[in-house]
Amino acid sequence: MARRQKSEAPEQGTGTAKTTRAQDGAGSRAPTARKMRRIKLSDQVAEDLRRWIARESLGPKDRLPPEKVLMQHYGCSKGTIREALKALEVEGLLVMQAGPNGGPEIQATSMGTVIQQMRQYFHFQDLDFKDVYELRKTLEVMVAENVVGRLKEEQFTRLQANIDTCIEAARIDDRETGRTVEIEFHDILCEACDNPILVLMCRFLNALARDLVIRRTDSLREHTEFGQHNIGAHVSLLDALRRKDAQAVRRVMSEHMHCVEGFMSSLDATFHMDLLSRG
Repeated sequence: MARRQKSEAPEQGTGTAKTTRAQDGAGSRAPTARKMRRIKLSDQVAEDLRRWIARESLGPKDRLPPEKVLMQHYGCSKGTIREALKALEVEGLLVMQAGPNGGPEIQATSMGTVIQQMRQYFHFQDLDFKDVYELRKTLEVMVAENVVGRLKEEQFTRLQANIDTCIEAARIDDRETGRTVEIEFHDILCEACDNPILVLMCRFLNALARDLVIRRTDSLREHTEFGQHNIGAHVSLLDALRRKDAQAVRRVMSEHMHCVEGFMSSLDATFHMDLLSRG
């Protein structure tokens, strides 16, 4: 998308940052007193800019007006404008480009940023791995059905390489690598899915399963059986996907997710308490 430089500020009167003084009517009775939450000016500016970006259909690589133009439009200090822009940058909506031609540039919020924000929310919830697999049993089947006929040869090659890595990890009893790579198989499927909401939800659940699950049982037999099941299920899925057999894909993925849930239970799986850390 060609970059557009917006040298003019948002239209006057369309935003929330301009403040007006209410006029009291003669003889009118005062309203019942209630505590009003005061909104910071920088928050008002940030909200006005969000609405302006949406209204003008601005996209990645488009630029907002320079700080000086925004200061004049909103009638506020450089510090207030910078605080508003910083808030949008933290949200992932802007990136501040350096240099003489720099300034606030719009960017699409990355999936990683959204997933991290979701993790921050769930850090303060009573989250259990059973909650994750209750959803995975449905959503992973939906993804698998969605990508039938959509996978490219490059993705088929990566799926096979993923299975080969799992086989080698099982051979040398490298459980950590095996469990991590098994989840990546499902991430590759997400790449071919054309439903962005479904992709986001599955990638989030996959990230939880990969990064945060602790399997407290150290039984070699159960871990070995878990790894062998995953390899077998992924081999069957890859075969069904290559044949574009949607019915077989649905059946194999559904059975796979139900079995994984059972293995997680037998391995006494639980979550790390820390969902805030990034790595």
